[in-house]
Amino acid sequence: MFPIHVNLMMPINILSYNIQAAIGTQSYRKYVTQINRQLFHSKHKTDNLRAIAEFASDYDVACIQEVDLGGRRSNFECQVEQLQHMSNFVHMSAQENRVIRKVSRHGNAILSKAPQTDVQDLKLPGKRAGRGAILAKIDALMPFYVINVHLSLGATDQMTQIEFLIENSPEEQPLIILGDFNCGAASLPVKRLAHALDLKLLTTPFHKTYPSWSPRHDFDHILVSNHFSAKSIEVRDIRMSDHRPLEAILTL
Repeated sequence: MFPIHVNLMMPINILSYNIQAAIGTQSYRKYVTQINRQLFHSKHKTDNLRAIAEFASDYDVACIQEVDLGGRRSNFECQVEQLQHMSNFVHMSAQENRVIRKVSRHGNAILSKAPQTDVQDLKLPGKRAGRGAILAKIDALMPFYVINVHLSLGATDQMTQIEFLIENSPEEQPLIILGDFNCGAASLPVKRLAHALDLKLLTTPFHKTYPSWSPRHDFDHILVSNHFSAKSIEVRDIRMSDHRPLEAILTL
């Protein structure tokens, strides 16, 4: 008999996307002229959220930052639940970072086609509260952990938050850390995270994601443990938010 060769490499198609609560700002000027979208719901945002859901459906795991969990600006509906309903994701988890009265409920989410277990809401420390991360174990054929993060704007808070992530990350497990870091691939916070956890930083200063209409900053990143190989890493030319989405095709 001929020997049977089994391919143990499992492909994972993963997305990181700051969706700006489906507001869809497309110029610096519109942060001001479209301020109503920051405060109130509109049909535009429903249509934009549906387009985001359709786009994200191509992925095995979609990590979403800056999603509204049920404020007035999202018609008091949870955008994570809407994204799941509008897409083909079976499983979802979410965590809330900051509430601005009845206007908005800021958070992060993980949508996946495989089950999620060991979900943890990580409140990131800092001088100003309101940033967080969500950790989940993806129970695929070969399980792995994902941490979806949204860091603060200031370098001091970012370093504090990175140290917190280092302390709270699973050890010696297949791990992906990704999200909106609000700092570049060459920055000290990103380098510190990669070094401390022995992660491979897949993004470079050339993977610019912000602003979506004319990207000049590499704020969004994907880091992986040595359990993974990267087949590709790409910033998608998609303009449904003030960030562009970041994708990676990995093998585990």
